[in-house]
Amino acid sequence: MLSFRTHVAAVTGMDDFDEESVLAKIHLADDDILMLSGSLVDGSGTPSSDFDFCVIARSKDERFHRDTFPREQHMRYYTSGDRVKASFDYLPHSLLGVDVEYWTAEEVSALLASHARLYAQMRTRARKSSGFAASAVDFRLLSRLTYGVPLTNAAAYAELTAAVRPGEVAYTAFRAAVGSYPDFRDLAGMWAQGDHASALVAARKLGVDTFRGLTHVHGNTNRNPKYLARFLARLTLPAELTHRFAELNAFGAGERDAADAVLEWLDLIDLAFAEIRAGREKAAAFVGRTDFLGLLREELHENLAWNAEISNEYCFRAREAEPGLPSLRELLHAMTARAAAPHHLPLQEWAKGRTAPAGENNKSA
Repeated sequence: MLSFRTHVAAVTGMDDFDEESVLAKIHLADDDILMLSGSLVDGSGTPSSDFDFCVIARSKDERFHRDTFPREQHMRYYTSGDRVKASFDYLPHSLLGVDVEYWTAEEVSALLASHARLYAQMRTRARKSSGFAASAVDFRLLSRLTYGVPLTNAAAYAELTAAVRPGEVAYTAFRAAVGSYPDFRDLAGMWAQGDHASALVAARKLGVDTFRGLTHVHGNTNRNPKYLARFLARLTLPAELTHRFAELNAFGAGERDAADAVLEWLDLIDLAFAEIRAGREKAAAFVGRTDFLGLLREELHENLAWNAEISNEYCFRAREAEPGLPSLRELLHAMTARAAAPHHLPLQEWAKGRTAPAGENNKSA
């Protein structure tokens, strides 16, 4: 009998389950690749988590169509037009559920090829990117392929997923996660108005995004923020960092004044960026410090209207790779005063002799 129990991580309070009852909800064919993944495999699960399976078929069959999908009594299923993509069911007398996604080998291969193109594009960018929306990459499935366990047809699974490179997946996740200058600029605008409560909301978002990025530097490929605290707890990080983040993120400012809480968030984000700088130099798939600064340099051109805003933007953005820049507190106070925070980045030297960028990639010629 097919068994997967040994691949499920220990979860406190988890109900017992019958493997045969779980597998009966999958509608497996003989030549399918069956992959087990999800939070119950990666160790972040709870007693109400689902068993997450992925069926990878050689080609579409009756399970992929709305009218011929083999329904069960309590089953729900997700479709896009006629195409059935997933089914969902619950185990009786248990908080546990069973989720099954349906893919073909051709679709998985196309997804991996799309991600390879996306990764190549991400390596040419210094900005936070939202390129996933147009990339044809289902990042949830992509992440699961980096740690999923094949329960059937392991050889075919290995051949199909040979192009999966977890480090590259982590980098594209990082590039889409790490805190962005527009978010910090919004925070600064709220701060300048004296709207510290709204600034605190913005600071929390900036902090969560940056800490998500930190987990990706350490190889995490899961972009779901609900597991962030659990992923951080697995990393070897200074206790001050993880404890302060857990307190601020989970419990909020408490009795703190909102302005004080914003500044505490900024200090915490500075610490996270320091850890990002240390970690990314050890991550082979990440753009290193020198190359990253080169990407920043390529964006600059000599007829750019230099002002405090431009200087502060690059001061913020360079910190993911460059040490010794003003703290976010200092940058906030400089922006509130409509001034440039002093830093050592040779922005105008970088721009010397460059022409204005052409096209939409924001790079100088």
